[in-house]
Amino acid sequence: MMTESLSIRVIQPDEIERFSSLCGHASSAHAVQLYMENMFSTRSMRPQWCYFLEEANTPIGQAALWTLPKLDIPLSMVLWELPWESENLIELGAAFFADLFPLLKQQGAKQLEYVLDTPPHAPQFQTFPEKRAQLLRQAGFTLERETMRFEWNSASSTLPPHSPPLQYRSLSQVGEEDMIEAIMRVSMHTLDKRIENEREQLGAYAHAKELYADLQNMQAHPDWWQIGYTHEGELVGIVLPAFAPAFATIAYIGVVPEHRGKRYIDSLLAQGTKTLLNADVDAIRADTDIRNVPMQHAFLRAGYQRFAQRSEYLLKTIP
Repeated sequence: MMTESLSIRVIQPDEIERFSSLCGHASSAHAVQLYMENMFSTRSMRPQWCYFLEEANTPIGQAALWTLPKLDIPLSMVLWELPWESENLIELGAAFFADLFPLLKQQGAKQLEYVLDTPPHAPQFQTFPEKRAQLLRQAGFTLERETMRFEWNSASSTLPPHSPPLQYRSLSQVGEEDMIEAIMRVSMHTLDKRIENEREQLGAYAHAKELYADLQNMQAHPDWWQIGYTHEGELVGIVLPAFAPAFATIAYIGVVPEHRGKRYIDSLLAQGTKTLLNADVDAIRADTDIRNVPMQHAFLRAGYQRFAQRSEYLLKTIP
């Protein structure tokens, strides 16, 4: 528990502007407030999930919880700020998490994620990355995966060509079981650390089924999710574009092992990009494991620009 001078509390409805103003530099406040309002509107964030850390009734830190719109249990911590240059930062961090964890349990959370992007950028502006990582490790979080982050923007990129050509069938056409089996085959010998670990723990089919269920919590039309085939009918790969709460994304993409190295990934990525552009978006984001160099090259060939590196931390069991 915290000392008598420290406390954690839920923000009041009229304190959103105040909460936003404490997220880094004053120039960031407007961007943070717009982000919060957008997250509230999609139900990815709830006012009762936003907290102040106070010392003598004065806010000195804060955090908000985030989830996918279709869920009611928080998954991640966002907009996390503490007095990073304080001499007592280690103690403050420990005290903060000690009182945050019971609140998470009350909300039904069993795990908690935190993603750390460098360099800092909107809307989280995560300064002092080394200190953040230190406090996370101290609280029991483990580094699960590191990714490269890419963005395609209509102002600076052109639509990549569909080459080599493939034939596509959507989720509406093939059904859930064919899509799950395609995910299972695409994830074989993956270069994605998290998918590799989960596949080993759950088994190939159970992992594919769970991944499909998780992706269903994102916003996407069944016609957007497509399986690519050769003209002879052989399965090549899949591309699953979707809307995350804050941006459009290539949620999942991959090629089966026997067809890798033939540039089919370029056609799949072009198909997913075009699908989202037809849904009236002008920017698309996507992540890939730092080990997955072929996928990084595919994003660059398609006109995506690398803008950050992400470290994904996970608290596997909330104490």
